[in-house]
Order: sequence, then C-alpha cells, then structure tokens
Amino acid sequence: MQKWIGAGVLVAAAGAGLAWQQGWFGAGAGEPLAAYVPADTVLYVGGQIDADQVEYMRNLPLMASSQFQTKELMAEMMNTGRNQTPQGQFVAAFFGDFLDNANTYGDMLEYYGIDLSHPHAIYMDGAVPVIRFGLNNEAAFWQALEKASTDSGLQPREATVGEATVKLWRLTPEDDKRLELAINVRDGVATLTAFHFLDQEADQLQRLALSKPTQSLADSGELEQLQKTYKFEDGMLALVHFERLAQGFLTPQSNSFGQDLTALFKAQDERMPAERMDATCRSEVLGLISQVPRLVAGNTAQSSGKAISMNSRSVLEIKNAEVVTTLASLRGHIPNHTRNSDNQIIGFGAGLNIDNLVPAATTLLQQATATESGCRELRELQRKISQANPAMMGMVTGMVQGTKGVGFSLYDIAIDADTQMPSRYDFLFSIATNNPQPLLGMMAMSPLGRQVQIPTDGTLTDVDLSFIAPGMSLKAGVQGNHLVAFSGEHAQKAVDALKDESLDANGLTRVAVNYSRFADLIDAIPPSIAREMDTGIADSGCVAQAQLSHMLRTQGADVDYTLDVIDQGISTDINMNLNSTDTKVINPVGKYTLYDQSYDCTDGEALGVEEIRADNTGSYTFSSDGCDLYRTEYTWSQEGNLFNLTAAKSESRDSCDDEWAAADTFNGECVLVPAEEGFRCIFTTEQGSSLLHYVPRS
Repeated sequence: MQKWIGAGVLVAAAGAGLAWQQGWFGAGAGEPLAAYVPADTVLYVGGQIDADQVEYMRNLPLMASSQFQTKELMAEMMNTGRNQTPQGQFVAAFFGDFLDNANTYGDMLEYYGIDLSHPHAIYMDGAVPVIRFGLNNEAAFWQALEKASTDSGLQPREATVGEATVKLWRLTPEDDKRLELAINVRDGVATLTAFHFLDQEADQLQRLALSKPTQSLADSGELEQLQKTYKFEDGMLALVHFERLAQGFLTPQSNSFGQDLTALFKAQDERMPAERMDATCRSEVLGLISQVPRLVAGNTAQSSGKAISMNSRSVLEIKNAEVVTTLASLRGHIPNHTRNSDNQIIGFGAGLNIDNLVPAATTLLQQATATESGCRELRELQRKISQANPAMMGMVTGMVQGTKGVGFSLYDIAIDADTQMPSRYDFLFSIATNNPQPLLGMMAMSPLGRQVQIPTDGTLTDVDLSFIAPGMSLKAGVQGNHLVAFSGEHAQKAVDALKDESLDANGLTRVAVNYSRFADLIDAIPPSIAREMDTGIADSGCVAQAQLSHMLRTQGADVDYTLDVIDQGISTDINMNLNSTDTKVINPVGKYTLYDQSYDCTDGEALGVEEIRADNTGSYTFSSDGCDLYRTEYTWSQEGNLFNLTAAKSESRDSCDDEWAAADTFNGECVLVPAEEGFRCIFTTEQGSSLLHYVPRS
C-alpha cells in the first residue's frame, strides 16, 4: 500500500520537477485549471509557457543523454520487460517510445500532439496525482498510447464518468485491489489521473475536472498571496506544502490527503504510520513542521525574442522569526567577480560571516533545547543536540576572524599535453575580509608562506610556483578589503574592480556557469588526458569528451545560481540566459575517408571510405591488403544534426580470394559535430558509441 501511494506522489513531484527545471509554465495565469484544484492540495505546479519560449525550445535537446543512450536504455527496458507483468511492460513500452521520440522538444511535442500554448497543471487531489495539459493533435496522443498498449498487451477499457468517456489501464494484477490509470481528453485538454477501488463517482468527476471542489485553489487566494509576497509573475507558480503533508499523516481527518490515506490503509487492514506515535508526539512534530510549512517557486522576471532570459526563485519558508534572523546573521559577502560574465567559464562564491558563526550556532542550539519536549523521541534528540559545543568552533574561527566570504573565477586554462600541467591560466581567487592579518599570519606558518611576503599596502607581489611546474607563477596581495591570488588579463581587470568593492552582505553561495565556454574547456582537454576520462556515459574517453562538449554547447545557456536568506526563509534564485544562436546544421552529403577517433582523439585509425548521397542513400567500404573486405548500402534521414541510417544490404569476406557472403546489417544514429575539416560523428548502435571523423576526399 505504501509503495503505490508514495509512487503517486513521486510521479507528480517528478513531473513538476521536470517542468520547473526546463522552465515550463511561463507567462499566463493558473486559471482556469486552478479552479479544479482542491484548496488543500499538497502539491501544485501550474501556468503556461511563453509562445516565444516554445519556439526557441523546439530545437533544444529534451534530454541530455537521449541522443547517446536512448538505444541502450530501450534495450535494457525491453530485456527487463520480457519477464514483467503486462503493467510493467506497458510502462517500459511507453517510456521506450518516449525516449525514441524525445530528441528535441519539437519532436516530443509533435509526436504526442502536445500544445504548450495551453495552460498546464500538475497537482494532488487528495492522495491521487493529476496531470493536465493542452493538445493540438488528439489523434497523435491516442496513437502513442495505443502503441504502448499493443506492444505490451495491456489493453484499456472504456468507462463513462458523468458525461465523459474515460480510458482506463489497470495497473494492478487482476487478483489485487483495483488501481487504474485514467485518461480523458476534452476540449483540447488531456487529463491523466488514477482511479482506485474506493472511488465514488464524485471523486472521479473531480479528478477529471468535470466538477469543482468545494473550495478550489483559485478560490483560496493562495496563488495570489504567493505573487504578492514574492513578486512572482503571472506565469509559473509552484508549491509543495509540507505542513499539509504532515497533517495528512498526523491528523488525517484535517485534509483530503489524510482522509484518502486513512481510507486506503483501512481498506488494506493496515495501520497509519503515525498511529504508533502518541498524541503528544504527533502534536509536537506537527508544530515543528509548521515552522517550515511550504516550498514555493515562481518566475520573477523573463524576456523573450531572439534570446530567452528567465529569472526564477524558490523559497523554503521558515515561520520562526528568530531562526530567520539568526540564519541571516551568517550572510557574508560573495565577491562580485563570481557573477556570470562574458569572459568567465565558471565562478563559485561562498558568503559566510565567520565572526557570527559561533553566536549563531549557540542561539540555534539554545532554541532547540530551551523547552523540554513531552515526546520521548524528541527529548532524546534534544539530549544529543545539547551535547554539541559551539565554542569548539571558536578555536578555528578565531584564526580567520574578519572573513566574510571567498570567490573563485576561472576565465581561461590550457593544459600542456606532454606535462599535463597548466600552460596558460587566467583565474582569480579572493577572500573578502576586513581583517587580513589573521589569515596572513596563518599562511605564514605554511612552507610556501614562509617564502613569500604578501604586502598589505595595496601593492602586488609575484609568487613563484615553479616547484609545481616550470614557469608557473601568480600575483598576490591585498586590494581594498580583499586578499587576492590571480593570474591573467581578465583576472587583473576583476582585481582592479575589487579595490572599491565593499563587504555588504549579499548571500550564502553563488555558482555561475557559461555552458558554451565550458564546452570550449572540454574541447581543449589534451588527447592524452581525454582518453582516460571516465564519465560513466561512454566506454571511451574520447567519445565522452565529444558527448559532453556537444551536450553543453547545444544547451547554450548562461546560468547564475544564488542561495540566500530573505525575510520569509531560505531562497534560491536562478538567472538563466539562453543563447539565441541556432546551431548550424551540417550537410553530410559527400565522399569521405573515415577515421575512428574513439581511442585516439586527434588522428584516429583509418576505417575505410564512405559516400553519402543526396538521394538519401549511402555506401561504406572497408579495405585491407589491397582489396575490399566489407561493404554496405544504406538509406539515411536527417533531423537537425541527428543523422539516422538504416542498412539495406551488407556483405563481407575474410580475404581477397574468398567469395562475398551476407553479413549482419545494423541500424544506427549519428550526432553530427563540426570539425575544422569535414565533420565528426558520435555514432551510436546497439553495441555502443564511437567517435568517427569524416574527412572529405579530394
């Protein structure tokens, strides 16, 4: 019982998480779908994606690994599914079909007939998930489901609920209590939910949005309150209500989630988990959770056109004002150079007011133990907390007093292929402090520090690091309120700006990444190092290098992530800019010599010759010892830079004197990647992935 109830929550949460991560639910109010969401829902994500964003996203890869691992995933699922129930085979077939048609957002939308210009919503109706989204091709949507039914043998039944027709797929064995996937399409909107053995018609009508709840989320004003409090725009709004979840388990009659759970557990002759707790414990645990009632999220700004810019915020609400004040006292200064810039590959910063660390920890521990709990389990937790001694931290913080934060920015780096050491580097590491002497004193005790005298008068000194690598050095000194160590032109400009930068508290952490620049960094990894890369996504380091670079470059994003404390709790802000430059589509037609660079990232091993013809046919020949030993003819198609081939005929022989014999044919897909000469191909078959270089023949 717990497994499939929990699965429903996780499915809805995962769908909401995907929508949020990909930036769904842009401009457009949650109405009218929110009018069918119960006011006491424990989960809601809703809104409408901006039309310009839809167009921009059409050519973006939907899943970073789909182009490289779809075949392997599908084969694994089908092999597993052979011994599964029809229900398991249905899930495997549907997911496999999704992977096969999820190269880009545009592919997925067209295949399933999904209309992102229509409002969407993912929410919980009691303990049952509901997903609603728009369709512009109902026939395509049903065709995809019918294919999964045919492939798995799990056929749906039709039922009438109210005046609507619903298709139902049974998710439990026939000898078990009924749980069914329910799908209805009405007025261009698909509704996916679940029916179970305790349902009354009124429950099903509400889940299918054929009737409204007594009080809806739209009626409650909760969404409007989110917009007012957090300045969220009319687009994407999301909430996970921890307090209602806890109430559902601890005081189950207080909301629809708990009422559903109680009925389901009772029907299975099982006890609710919280029944093992006494009333005092339930009350105190609920009181604690009520101090962190919700996780909320929304878009705070966005613009579109040739470029897409989107700012979003999520907040873990904390209702205890003293806790928020104490956490806010830890906010430090994150150096501004860690913000995303055109010249930066990656930036990382942490803000922490070291001088407030021990007082803040002491205050939080005192709060946790100030009032003795009446719950045995909580008393034991309080006892363990009381044994902590924040004063021990003072031994460390005293050595770095005055420190407010640190920052690191990488602007450029090149690795020497022979020494595997940096041959060129442009970076900045800085420490924000109003009292550099303790830090300098601690550094002076290190072997390097005893050899270097770092000036504090605003001048910079050269630090010789030739003991690490010949010719390696950097500059160090104190610039304004910042202790710096750096090298390079871009770093020098950032150091100059630090001279006038104050130590105002501005957050806890920041991470900034320029995906395109990071792809350049991946490409610049020397072959001797790349060959040994183990990323878990490919057998060969050279293939992994090409895959990682391609994935980063096709995303085309600059991302700035910040963690902070605001009046309402702990906030996470994500600022994302999507590069509007379309990836150039490679024309593969021509005659080529093939080189396998899977294990030799630059030169590769000659594999033969290939001709790709404009009539969507092609041929490949491998020769050795002065004659052809393998040849194949194929047909091909291309979507963007995804090249698919289907073998029509293959022949092989062991030597020049042997007769030709039929050979196994194979199909594959190839991601075309630009190269200085010709193009490269990340080629994937059922046997795995390889990296091929197509060099034009004169």
